[in-house]
Amino acid sequence: MARIGIITCSNCTQESHCASVVCLGDLRKRRGFFEQYPQDEPLDLIGIISCAGCPTTAAPEKILKRVKAVAEFKVDALHLSFCMTAVCPFINMYVDVIKNAFPQIHLVMGTHKPVDQAMFRRGIKELLCPTITSPQTMNDLIRGTIKIPQE
Repeated sequence: MARIGIITCSNCTQESHCASVVCLGDLRKRRGFFEQYPQDEPLDLIGIISCAGCPTTAAPEKILKRVKAVAEFKVDALHLSFCMTAVCPFINMYVDVIKNAFPQIHLVMGTHKPVDQAMFRRGIKELLCPTITSPQTMNDLIRGTIKIPQE
């Protein structure tokens, strides 16, 4: 049995109201970055954590406290969500810090099946810093119903 943890972007989960529905759906259906696990091997989702937010001087310590929350439950692999890999400008720092502190955990750079990153980034920007008046959420971006102004 593979024991899985997922780490999501705190901006995406908190500011755009992402409930990790697509990440969890692909875990259940073994799509995207969950295809690597044998079909006959059960997957056990140990926990979902969000990153510590865009870094401050305490970023390494903050991210390690969050990862420790799932590492203590003997997680085998930690998947960095698609939003982390697509939009986080600090992902390399986070990966280095996590690998150094938890070398026994396999880091996977993604969760659900990737979508067009440029469109995703524009969608995230619109969700976090809207230029249109109607409220939108991550669900709109996932469903493809988000209204993104042309650049």
